[in-house]
Amino acid sequence: LRGGATLRHEGQVLRYHGLGHPDEKHPAVVRLKDLQSQYTCKIGVGSVLQPANCKPSKGESLLYIGEGSEGVTEAQKKACHVRDQSSVRVVLDSGSSNMWVASDQCTSGPCAMEGRSRYNHTLSRTFEQPDDNSVLQIEFGTGKLSGMKAIDDFHIGPFTVYKQTFGMIAEEDGRVFQEVPFEGILGLAFKSMAASGIVPFVDGIIADKAIGKNEFAFYFSRDSAPGNAVFWGGVDPAFYKGDIEFFPVIEAYYWSLELVDFKIGDKTLLSLLLPEDGVWDPGLGPSKRTRNPKFKAIVDTGTTFFTAQGALYDEVMKKLAASPCDSITEETHPPITYTLKSSSGENREFSIGNKQYMLSSNPDGADAQCSPAFMHVDVPKAHGPGLVLGEVFLRIYFSVFDRGENGKPEEARIGFALANHDEKAKRRLKELTGE
Repeated sequence: LRGGATLRHEGQVLRYHGLGHPDEKHPAVVRLKDLQSQYTCKIGVGSVLQPANCKPSKGESLLYIGEGSEGVTEAQKKACHVRDQSSVRVVLDSGSSNMWVASDQCTSGPCAMEGRSRYNHTLSRTFEQPDDNSVLQIEFGTGKLSGMKAIDDFHIGPFTVYKQTFGMIAEEDGRVFQEVPFEGILGLAFKSMAASGIVPFVDGIIADKAIGKNEFAFYFSRDSAPGNAVFWGGVDPAFYKGDIEFFPVIEAYYWSLELVDFKIGDKTLLSLLLPEDGVWDPGLGPSKRTRNPKFKAIVDTGTTFFTAQGALYDEVMKKLAASPCDSITEETHPPITYTLKSSSGENREFSIGNKQYMLSSNPDGADAQCSPAFMHVDVPKAHGPGLVLGEVFLRIYFSVFDRGENGKPEEARIGFALANHDEKAKRRLKELTGE
């Protein structure tokens, strides 16, 4: 373990431990909450001793009890134990790498709004100040964050990641932070993207051997706001149909897969991602300019829709125009198809019909209008050309983000199987989460 499970108390360094350890047969399952299409889960940050003023024995290993901890007795609750200093709701974002938590450093703006939780580093017995004591700043498509770096323990379900470096949010800039009441971001992408060379959360899981397999998986319900979940360390076959097929990550920055083709109906459109002269320039010098770039499909749990850019976005919006919902047919709005290169080297088509990609806030209302679930996003040139597969895609396909047996970025892959949305899946989720 990176320093292990220890905390400070009156000059002593005490150890603590949890009750469970997720493995392949018993993954940790955490229910996700839908906050305006931002899927969040609660995580524990930092550590305090409970009950107040309890006196642990010298050399004692204390029990950690988190929200929803199973198998805890009343005697254990009354004994001196460890709890989260704060519980915050974070967006699980496979499109970024850093971890951010609203903190006591925030005194105004969205992160200081009434009803929002904040981590207080002065109260946590596992808080550490990084050596460089620097400020982190990052800009997303929807806003900006800044704050001091910090180190502390993070608890999710039954497992803990120790001594994780993260940003204590002091300032938030952007409407999304005002409108959506989440209190942090948990980046799930790769270290090559992380600001200041910080070890990302997933790499911390791998280093700590905190879960059974080095993988996490997402299940998004088609029709139930509370029926969404993340699985850590394994999967459950109740949530998908058939076999999971894997696709290698071709650039360990985003979770990027090789995109062989993109079609609307039977018309191939992928070349529209290239400039008019057909030459892709990633901005890395003349030698990197090419007429044959590898196109990428970026799988991003933090993006709601599909994305496109430039001439391709314009063509998508023209061919799949917003229309009255009751006028949409296979002829007016044909299927869209993404073709990905699998780990076996074969091309696999993912076809998505208009009932899945045309959305309406009131589909059953009179004169309801449906619009394509596409948004304009420019993928950075150094990591393109590419399209993003967001939550709309992930509702259809159960997705497994696998870092491989050794956790090395070059072993990374994503697995897909058709998601199962029947009553069996709903019952199983209730069994696993107790909610």
